[in-house]
Amino acid sequence: MSLNRGRFNSVEKKLPPGVNLVHNEEHDVDLAHFTRFWSKASGSLGASEPSPGVLKMALEWPGGVKTVSVPDGMSMEVLGAFAGELGFAESPYAHIH
Repeated sequence: MSLNRGRFNSVEKKLPPGVNLVHNEEHDVDLAHFTRFWSKASGSLGASEPSPGVLKMALEWPGGVKTVSVPDGMSMEVLGAFAGELGFAESPYAHIH
């Protein structure tokens, strides 16, 4: 999100090594494309860049959208609890609400 529409990195568009800038013409948004993964969660999800259409919706959302980073372990724990609640998997975290 920071690469677009007046946000903090929308002018310089500085990205770390292993991340390339990609422009999606259909939705007119800039995306960060990961060429490799360092995290267990990112690698297992397999998404090397955000969905351009979803990013555009977030940028246009009334009132704005905040992005956050969550540690891998927490993401995986919550996903396990969610899957357990829906009956997709036996999860040791199913009791978490």
